[in-house]
Amino acid sequence: MKKILVILALFAFAFSAQAQDLTVGNTQHFATYVGVAGDTLDANTDLFVNAYINKDYFYHVNVQVEADSLGNGADVTVKLQGSWDNSKFYDIGSSVTWYVTAADTVFSLNSFTALTETFTVADSVMSTAQLVTYTRNIPGLMYPYIRVAFDGASGADMLLTKLRFRFIKAN
Repeated sequence: MKKILVILALFAFAFSAQAQDLTVGNTQHFATYVGVAGDTLDANTDLFVNAYINKDYFYHVNVQVEADSLGNGADVTVKLQGSWDNSKFYDIGSSVTWYVTAADTVFSLNSFTALTETFTVADSVMSTAQLVTYTRNIPGLMYPYIRVAFDGASGADMLLTKLRFRFIKAN
């Protein structure tokens, strides 16, 4: 009986430990990811939180980031990224550079200013001659996968506490 309880406890832990991804339904407009003990960023570890976005329309996204730090002064770069296949991710808008301090921090990332996508030769079937810079206007996002990517400089020390996603239907 004890073995069965131990096996069930291990299964429950395995399923709860995989909570790194969110799924956002077609009718949902908000989603919250609460950080766990393993959501730390340091000199050897980057951090990604992925969300599957089940939307059949163009949307904008705003992400409020809450983080704690030990405050050693190393910068952390935070990016909003999108993907068609949950494999290759593209930057959406500009990244935010957070100068780590001892205080708790809250800042926001959004796609509202990212109204264009720029393709490079590596991302395209066009040749270099055809693709000097090809930019297209987009009314919003249609990526089925969104992630928030944290990249720390040497010595960075951050604990992610919460991500609040808000999805707004684009006109």
